Amino acid sequence: MKSRILSTIGLWAGVILMLSILGNLGGVILLVVLSGLTQWELYTLLEKMGRRPMKRYGVALGTLMLLGSYYLSAAHGVDAFVVAVIALSVMVLYKPDFDKVFLPTLFGLVYIPFMFQFYGMLLTDYGTLFLPVWVIAVAKFSDVGGLLIGKQWGRTKLAPLLSPGKTVEGAAGGILTSTLVGILLALAFLQGNPVGFGLVKAGFAAACIGTIAIISDLIESAIKRQAGVKDSGNVIPGIGGAFDLSDSLILTAPVGYLLISYLN
Repeated sequence: MKSRILSTIGLWAGVILMLSILGNLGGVILLVVLSGLTQWELYTLLEKMGRRPMKRYGVALGTLMLLGSYYLSAAHGVDAFVVAVIALSVMVLYKPDFDKVFLPTLFGLVYIPFMFQFYGMLLTDYGTLFLPVWVIAVAKFSDVGGLLIGKQWGRTKLAPLLSPGKTVEGAAGGILTSTLVGILLALAFLQGNPVGFGLVKAGFAAACIGTIAIISDLIESAIKRQAGVKDSGNVIPGIGGAFDLSDSLILTAPVGYLLISYLN
């Protein structure tokens, strides 16, 4: 627990420093690095299941997708994904193995950088770091609230076959924590909030994001369980790998983007 807390504080400090110095560019760099590491670890887990994804090619295409989501105009942000899928499809001519090579590579491309690109699209559409950082903070505090409240009051298992440590009480606490953090951040940074989230909108969106964060976390648990590992890596003390760090941020990216778009 202690190492996890220290790692979390250190990571947030590094993120804040990076964003303070480089602004939007720092956000793009952090997103590309986190996505690349996460995608690589996902491919490694798929290898443990007997698949042979094209790891370097997939990560390279994913990087181009993320850069495209930010540097292309809002109307063409998804175009980079189309180009990446076409480029990946061409590789079938050289490695015609759909089951073990093409499909796992495509899954890694869709599940990580395609989802993450919605953070870049938030930057492009609204021109501010506030919204992607708000979504990420709300999602991660679902983890924090779930861990603290679950350890103290958790009794009922949420998904024992996937993650024995998660409880219904912890999940409820995580969603509540996300809701409170979303409201407080929206009110604290009201001047820098381009969509003008008030109490009700911020709370509703944060509760949805906190819920999806739990589901996203459980999906990674299912992948790790099938691969037969406890953690996706060991680069972050107390947390594990990049996939263990970003698991709750994957599905929350498109959900956060859609909520902000429709509630605006």
